[in-house]
Amino acid sequence: MANEIYIDYASGNTLYAVVRNSAGEVWYVGGQVFEAWGTGGHAMDDYDISLTDKSGSRYVGNFDANIPAGRYSVQVFLQAGANPADGDSLIGSSEVVWSGVGEVTADKLLANKAVQNKSTGEIRYYDDDGQTVLLTHTPTDVEATITRTPS
Repeated sequence: MANEIYIDYASGNTLYAVVRNSAGEVWYVGGQVFEAWGTGGHAMDDYDISLTDKSGSRYVGNFDANIPAGRYSVQVFLQAGANPADGDSLIGSSEVVWSGVGEVTADKLLANKAVQNKSTGEIRYYDDDGQTVLLTHTPTDVEATITRTPS
């Protein structure tokens, strides 16, 4: 997928994002792993995901497809110097629920294609392309309860 990271900010600046997991660890782009800030001497320049100025005060960037499914915090920084630095100013943050292949939103789950296998009960929810599965769950019916197990 693309452009899951976005922020509105005055055009003509240099912005970048970092992704953090629920433990507060940061995504180390080069190592493709979450780690504590500063592990191995890493700094902001090792964690940054560049954002593209699309004009009209909109910046976009891609969520790394190697990040496992989960809920993540995205922080966006204004780059002051030639490279991302630990002292750059935080200008915004958001949350992304990531399926491992795309962002999961209520709009996508409600408006896009969903297919249920009548034999197993498994329901697959698809992204905008109608091909990429964002979420799969299988409800079970036991007396007065229904259990949903996301995969």
